[in-house]
Amino acid sequence: MRNYLISTALFGLCLAACNTEPKTDNLISVDYAEAGAEVNPNMYGIFFEEINHAGDGGLYAELIQNRNFEEAVLPSGTVYKNGYAVAPHSPSYSNGRYKDWKVEWNYDSLKMVGWTVTGDATYDVVKDRPLHPNTPNAMKLVMKQGDVALTNSGYWGIPVRAQDKYDLRFYVNPVNYKGNVTASIVDAEGNNLATETFDLSQAKDWTECTAVLTPDKTVKDGKFELRFDNAGTAYVDYVSLFPQDTYKGHKNGMRKDVAQKLEQLNPGFIRWPGGCIVEGATLGNRAKWKETIGDPMTRKSEWILWNYHCTWGFGYHEFLQLCEDLGADPMLVVNVGLSCEVRNGDFDPKFDSYLQDVCDAIEYAQGDVNTTWGAKRAEAGHPEPFKLKYIELGNEQIGEYYADRYNQMYDILKEKYPEITFISTLGLGPVTDNLKRVDMIDPHWYVNPTFFYENDSIFDAVERGKYDIYVGEYAAISAANMDGALSEAAFLTGMERNSDIVKIASYAPLFENNNRRDWPTNLIWINNDTTMGRASYYVQQMFSNNTPSVNLPTTLTETKPNVLAGAVGVTGAQPAEQYANVKLYDAEGNLVYEAQDLTEFKQIEREQPNGRRRWAAPASSILQGQTLENGRIEMNVKAVKVGMPNWRNPEQIDSVVSYPGIILGADADAQNYYTVHMGSNGDNPVINIARTTNGEGGFNRDPKGAAYTMDLDQWYKVTIDLCDGNVVKVSVNDQEVMTEPVRPLTKHYAIAGYDKATGETVIKVVNASNTPYVSRVKLNCADVSKKGTVTTLQAENLTDENSFENPELIFPATTEYNRFGKEFSYTFPANSFTIMRVPTSEK
Repeated sequence: MRNYLISTALFGLCLAACNTEPKTDNLISVDYAEAGAEVNPNMYGIFFEEINHAGDGGLYAELIQNRNFEEAVLPSGTVYKNGYAVAPHSPSYSNGRYKDWKVEWNYDSLKMVGWTVTGDATYDVVKDRPLHPNTPNAMKLVMKQGDVALTNSGYWGIPVRAQDKYDLRFYVNPVNYKGNVTASIVDAEGNNLATETFDLSQAKDWTECTAVLTPDKTVKDGKFELRFDNAGTAYVDYVSLFPQDTYKGHKNGMRKDVAQKLEQLNPGFIRWPGGCIVEGATLGNRAKWKETIGDPMTRKSEWILWNYHCTWGFGYHEFLQLCEDLGADPMLVVNVGLSCEVRNGDFDPKFDSYLQDVCDAIEYAQGDVNTTWGAKRAEAGHPEPFKLKYIELGNEQIGEYYADRYNQMYDILKEKYPEITFISTLGLGPVTDNLKRVDMIDPHWYVNPTFFYENDSIFDAVERGKYDIYVGEYAAISAANMDGALSEAAFLTGMERNSDIVKIASYAPLFENNNRRDWPTNLIWINNDTTMGRASYYVQQMFSNNTPSVNLPTTLTETKPNVLAGAVGVTGAQPAEQYANVKLYDAEGNLVYEAQDLTEFKQIEREQPNGRRRWAAPASSILQGQTLENGRIEMNVKAVKVGMPNWRNPEQIDSVVSYPGIILGADADAQNYYTVHMGSNGDNPVINIARTTNGEGGFNRDPKGAAYTMDLDQWYKVTIDLCDGNVVKVSVNDQEVMTEPVRPLTKHYAIAGYDKATGETVIKVVNASNTPYVSRVKLNCADVSKKGTVTTLQAENLTDENSFENPELIFPATTEYNRFGKEFSYTFPANSFTIMRVPTSEK
């Protein structure tokens, strides 16, 4: 990580600005009287999954695509039918339904992925002369004359650097070919950059050819070719071109610049290999760690459910080695006999073989060299044991069937390996009630920024003593920009504040090759010769590099706006039939507006994002020219049954209850407001408050107050008191059913902790508003040094983001600061995340 220190002149200007901080009632108060929970020094880790070509074509340094000619092999566990790879007709473990998952499959296009043949020859990918049982396919070339070239384009071009060394390895079975084969790295115009010729005239069977190629020119769009100079038939398999200059110099290792990007995150742990690929689209298609070890030539590649083949060159051993190189704890995710519920959901009612697979994986990592799997680790060049810290049993599995499977496997594994933390995939809430004993749970959040901004306190109310929490996957999926990054920072403040229960966390997904996007929002972007971190990357880096030893109680006090002041309105697909006799009263009880119907309401149609889908939201109606500061709303409300689009299938119409919804505090464009929802969901009464921010629906609060059911086609008198502008009181037929405080979304967040190693107070502040935020900071400690540092990540606009053209548009800058004290004022820039490190003595 690069730190920018400002010049003396600029530093002086900053001090001058500090002396003129405007007065403010905002206060960040840090209390040292009693330390909070300890913060895990390895709290912030990374999650690797083969998605977006994160490994092959990304972190894994292999330069040849489809090196073993296995791309057209069907996903394990499927059969070919009418142009599709089809999963077994098997019930889903979660609900017993048959999903009959399938994916389109084109043999002819898949078998030649990455490869072309030029010259007078016929060719095909065949299985009649397998190099190895795990890789039965090979390229068969029948050359009518010489000068036939088999060319590989790599992963969107082969990048090489002048005078660097590249290890070449390939296999040829010449059959009746009696000529030479010349291996070359060439540029885009076909000019040779490095060449080696092999004489095959004496070869009779599969022959391994190796060389070290040293190109004389740097290119990023190169190609690799094997050129045959005679007629005859030859088979080619396992063509590998690998840079010697890998991360830490390991053979079959990681691309150096990409691994260094991980190193700069200072990860406390690494989760591997997934993710959904652990489950597989079918159970046969699941990740199998035993197929990912040993000589890469012998490893069985597999189609993964992100719709490409994985070589598994970055396998279990390489994962453990990378953890050791980065000083990170390994977390292995294992299959428990259940495939992905979103895909096929098929399962194995017996779990003994899956249990044994976990035990064998543990033995490979940390068993003695005299054990079966410990010996294989030693054969791979690492006789010293690795140490597994975590094992997650499954990935994103749900329901009672999984909970029962987890309980059975946990009891056996925990008794045998008490030092390992075993993680359940069940998230927060009553779903965990089916777990008998559990070390840690793993909730995931892929949401819009509004959710993260609103839920920094989501962990505050979680019951203690049942389990620890690992937030294994989270991202502001709808915003690959500074807004998303700051919302994640806000959410992380809530995790760190609750470090007594939230022990570890990892953003997901980690990588995206910019030539292949399988998931919309990813932490690090890669092309074949460059890598860059998004704004979210630097948020993660700042948290990881500034982890305190303990939390300190921190209070943020600020002037609260009246969030309910603004226009009023309603929601519903047929508002004219749902609302009548509207009355508005001001804070003094004076009637300021009255209407029998909604003719004066303006109807608003809006498309709302829902992850990667879009669905038609019910119309909203805003009363023109009428706003309330506090006051009261009265109206008659009726629940009606209407047809609504199904979000999974817009062509399908479902008959559903259209909940009445009363809009409060809408701005001029009706992009920001609250809605009081009322009605019933089957047998369950519904009454809650939801916030809409920038046109996106936010978090629905839990039902409050007396339970009731709003029956269809019945009219109800509804009264909403806005009280002091931050409390909503709802009555139905003059019976109070809910009183709910409403927290304004100010987008300001603050936490603090103490770093015992450095003697510094670490203060983290998020200002996600588009205006500077002025606050006093009060440190209730014994002694404060005036001189410390401030690291700031900021953007001109919330929509800003880094790019390959401007990779450090948003980049953390560290400056010296000498105006700290027991109480001082500071202006936090608009759209910023700030970390202060203040030398202090504990009180």
